[in-house]
Amino acid sequence: MDHGVKSEKLKDLFHNGRQLKYSKNSTIIRAGEIPRGVYLIESGLIKVYSLSKQGVEHVHHFFGPGEFFPIIWPFRRSTRRMYYETLAPSVFWVVPRDTFRQFVNTNLEAMTDLLDELIDRYHLYTGRIDNLLYSDARERCVHRLLSLANSFGSKSEDGIVINALITHEDLAHSINMTRETFGRCIGRLQQTGMLGYDPEHRFIIKDLPAFARIIGREEVEALWPDLKQYGI
Repeated sequence: MDHGVKSEKLKDLFHNGRQLKYSKNSTIIRAGEIPRGVYLIESGLIKVYSLSKQGVEHVHHFFGPGEFFPIIWPFRRSTRRMYYETLAPSVFWVVPRDTFRQFVNTNLEAMTDLLDELIDRYHLYTGRIDNLLYSDARERCVHRLLSLANSFGSKSEDGIVINALITHEDLAHSINMTRETFGRCIGRLQQTGMLGYDPEHRFIIKDLPAFARIIGREEVEALWPDLKQYGI
């Protein structure tokens, strides 16, 4: 899927910055911490999460290559109490906040790219809210897997491969579900032949139309238009 930074000028801005490499399970930004700058993900995968007062982890989103973060802090100077942590070895490009802000404010192409990214983020967050409104556990699981397929999916002979190794625990935390309940939902989807794994243990959605029927085709087309190319 083609997500994240599309402007070549904006990519060049990041590539003139500083390159940083992190191992798996590294914390890039801690809650309340002032970031080093604005980060572009060249490779790898991160999760964005917060902690409740009881220390329970709530996963908000997952971001991959081509996407940048944080998106509000460069313009508002405010930071949310979020953690940004790598789920795989990752490479980033980082530029200072003021450099990023000045460039976007004086470059129409970059501003347009930023607007597109803000719209994508809006859809992500509204989709997450919609997900949590579902009372049925299977619908929540399917909703989250479709969202990941839209962001990280690619076509294979067996179906749509989700190119992101995310644990059941992290996925369960992202939809306010216990790991055990999430595991049972995944097991049922496998038994029906709608879902499987590839040799690298990545999810494969084997029957995309069946997934779409669970949520509703019109809803799926509205939330994840990129999936239409695979036939839903």
